[in-house]
Amino acid sequence: MYQDAAVDGRTDTDAGLQRRPFLLVWLGRVLGTALHWLPRGQSLNEDVWRVRHRTLSYLLRAHIAAIFVFALVRGYGVVEAASYAGVVAVFAALASTDPRRRGFVSAMNAVGLVTCSAVLVDLSGGVIEVHFHFFVMVGILTLYQDWLPFLMAIGFVVFHHGVLGVLQPNAVYNHEDAVERPFVWALVHGAFVLAASVASIVAWRLNEEQAFKDSLTRLPNRALFHDRISHALARVDRRAQVLALVFIDLDGFKDVNDSLGHAAGDQLLRLVADRLRCCVRSADTVARLGGDEFAVLLEDLASSEQAARVSARIVESVSAPFVVHGHDVTISASVGIALNAPGDDVESLIRNADVAMYTVKQNGRGRYEFYVQEMLATVVRRVELSKELRMAVEQDEFVLHYQPIVELATGAVRGLEALIRWQHPIHGLLTPVEFLGLAEETGAIVPIGDWVLRDATRQMQQWHDEFPDQPLLLSVNMSPAQILQADVTEMVAAALAVSGLDARHLVIELTEEVMIKDMDLCAVRLGELKELGVRLAVDDFGTGYSSLSYLTHLPFDVLKMDKEFVDGVTAGSQKARVAGAIIDLGKSFDLDTVAEGVETPDQADALRALGCRFAQGFLFARPLTVDDVASFLGKVPAAQSVT
Repeated sequence: MYQDAAVDGRTDTDAGLQRRPFLLVWLGRVLGTALHWLPRGQSLNEDVWRVRHRTLSYLLRAHIAAIFVFALVRGYGVVEAASYAGVVAVFAALASTDPRRRGFVSAMNAVGLVTCSAVLVDLSGGVIEVHFHFFVMVGILTLYQDWLPFLMAIGFVVFHHGVLGVLQPNAVYNHEDAVERPFVWALVHGAFVLAASVASIVAWRLNEEQAFKDSLTRLPNRALFHDRISHALARVDRRAQVLALVFIDLDGFKDVNDSLGHAAGDQLLRLVADRLRCCVRSADTVARLGGDEFAVLLEDLASSEQAARVSARIVESVSAPFVVHGHDVTISASVGIALNAPGDDVESLIRNADVAMYTVKQNGRGRYEFYVQEMLATVVRRVELSKELRMAVEQDEFVLHYQPIVELATGAVRGLEALIRWQHPIHGLLTPVEFLGLAEETGAIVPIGDWVLRDATRQMQQWHDEFPDQPLLLSVNMSPAQILQADVTEMVAAALAVSGLDARHLVIELTEEVMIKDMDLCAVRLGELKELGVRLAVDDFGTGYSSLSYLTHLPFDVLKMDKEFVDGVTAGSQKARVAGAIIDLGKSFDLDTVAEGVETPDQADALRALGCRFAQGFLFARPLTVDDVASFLGKVPAAQSVT
């Protein structure tokens, strides 16, 4: 055997040295796993902690009276009974001091309650059954969810059973074997206390999991994330380093959730969480704040460039395709970054990151931006406008302007497009660009659109009565939110009935976004509207979805060519060829084509040569007020019929 070992170049000592690192590694892993599954401690927010501390303080005070009475029952005099109760009263008084000293008052409550256990054991003469009071008190103290009071209670039990049990065993135990072997019985009682505590610690751990972890992604939730930010800001105050808060909102998540179902949406959120973990360091905190919003806390940064690099990785990672329930899914991330500044607290840092993220979503999505002061003013104004927008219809603050649509061959007015303006009491006349997007976001677009339809049809019928030889068409825009409403047909029918306008004179304009939202539902709604007799137009054709399939399956009457192609129609450019293709496409589907944004005679001539029949733009007239429309109609040729 020795020869074999020598030939092999190893001895038993060498083998033992090689096994020892493996054993240490294994023990380290076991210890690490155990520590990982232990509760974190100090996880209660201030309000919950105060309620629990107050309850445990009441329990401690109740013991003062109970111990006094129990001592009298056991035959002690009033003075002795008062002295026993007085010991507990000292801890009760200390536990009732300044609650802002959270650690100290919790510890005093803990020591006071286990002192009650020791006093009761002493007064009972060491009766074994009374020792169960220790088990109950140690378990109750886990309600603090804090290691300091819990470990102080455990330490007191060890001291009481181990030290006092040896020095004065009759004060701890009442049977002969325990008195003779106090260390053994101290270990037995200690084991019972620990066993009783395991259930409480498991419940403690589960409470932390439920209170501070997102159940879907297992990431820290909003409450824990706020706590991490608070501690990080406290550390930054002591060290001159950069801290960054990164807010992430998923663009396109709702479409996945709606089209593939909530189970697919949940899987997508879990996959996003995994990718975010891979984008940051192990010391950084990734959290899910709710819905499709995530956040990352980056600490100990040398400069803001590190935050930018992490954010760029996040944007790139999230934009890569996901496989969800067998489908390839592509989304993007809008990311806002806030860096710490002197005087920042948790709420201000969160607000700044949120404002930066909101700004990204408003300006293009799928990228990141750092917070700057000007962003807040913009967001505040939008919030104020959103509140005022909800009241604007009731306060009659909207007005309609009308832009003529003319026949290129004759110059006759063919129709009028209703264009909304907001006569804001403070900011003056606001164009649709300044508030319609906000109306879409807040849902105010539905009542606003209803008002536009009712007011425009009423006004058009008045013009029909005033100019009976000009059978004008009225064009009204409808948003996707309006057109997909279940009662949209009833709303249009009611507006026509109240105004008296013939349905043949109403053109409802839709953007291509409607078809993207829900093609099947859109087909149903448009079919219902066609049964009323109204006409349907595709607005801004060529800039959005532009699929021939919806022109085949949906009952449109008009294509409105976007100004982008009209601008290039005289240059012989690619856009000019596209404009010609759109006009030819309209003819092949037997649709009228209206060119938008015509500003020069050359553009009108080029469109006329391409076969475009109708146009609107500044060349013919800017949007007109109600009073100006009558004057304008009296100066231009009349269209003789509605075709």
